[in-house]
Amino acid sequence: MRLLHCYGRLFKRSLHLKHDPLNIAFFGSGNFSVASLSKILELQKRCPERVSSIKVITRSIKPSGRYMKTFSELPVSEFAMKHNIPILRADSSSEISGLMENNKFNLTIAVSYGKLIPAAFLQTCTYGGLNVHPSLLPKYSGSSPIQYALLNDDKRTGVTVQSLHPTKFDHGKIIAQSGEMEIEHNDNFDSLSDRLAQEGGALLSEVIDKGLFLNTSLPNVYERSLAPKIDKSKSQALWDAYTARQIQRLNDALGPIFTFINTRTKKKGRIVEEKKRVILNPVTELSIHDDLQLENPGDFALVKEGLCIKCKTGYVVSKKIKLQTRGEETPEKFIGSYHKTVGDMPQQFIN
Repeated sequence: MRLLHCYGRLFKRSLHLKHDPLNIAFFGSGNFSVASLSKILELQKRCPERVSSIKVITRSIKPSGRYMKTFSELPVSEFAMKHNIPILRADSSSEISGLMENNKFNLTIAVSYGKLIPAAFLQTCTYGGLNVHPSLLPKYSGSSPIQYALLNDDKRTGVTVQSLHPTKFDHGKIIAQSGEMEIEHNDNFDSLSDRLAQEGGALLSEVIDKGLFLNTSLPNVYERSLAPKIDKSKSQALWDAYTARQIQRLNDALGPIFTFINTRTKKKGRIVEEKKRVILNPVTELSIHDDLQLENPGDFALVKEGLCIKCKTGYVVSKKIKLQTRGEETPEKFIGSYHKTVGDMPQQFIN
């Protein structure tokens, strides 16, 4: 069920509110943006009297990779090129404002763009702006709502279509919200983001199709909470502080997690002791093995499922291990070369 009960009543009262054909400025970047752009393009093809034109505004192509020699388009611009949608580039507020001179937009849509759309730009658009946010606002306002939903092991989430506030992120009027969507036990960032993107794109299309952005807004049903950007240091597994479920959700939300191990190896004829970083991915919760003899958090052993690690309570298993200065390895190879790469140190990860 996509629409909340309060939105459903408004939906029945306000079918196809009248507005001029829309000339849309679509601001986006990643795959989450693509789902919404795709739905708007479908609506334009189906109802050209409602959507007259779409132009995509995204970032300039930046060099990346080794020696900064690789130039790759963002997913939203790749989609736009494939479907012959005009692309404009803007990296700053002044560049966005500069787009007003040669374009006659009357609606702005920003989905996962990552920058605040200047108030002056929004003011030139007759119908202001819309945003798709992957949470049930005002819960998880901020840049990382999906990550926080996973880290907190929430059971449900959803998407919101809101108006764009001229000076603050996620402070616009709530125009429509999905129903509560179940977060699956084994969802990770990619799987949950994909589902929310599809739901958000469909909801945005309905809002535009029915003209609900003209005068419709909903009351806040959920309590406000913040989901600010998460520092990379938060990806560390703290074995004596986190349960197995929390470690898995850390991996689900933030991708590869890291830990450390003490090493004692011989280099140029002398013994060197070092604390080295270890990257683990993927990591999942594991049922207790009766034959395991892991006493302390961080202790690990090879089992048929992979590398089993003891947590504050419970166990997790990792399928791949990357020791600092070495390539990614299977658990079997990591344990097989343990004496050479780690030395005569206990099989234990440390904080």
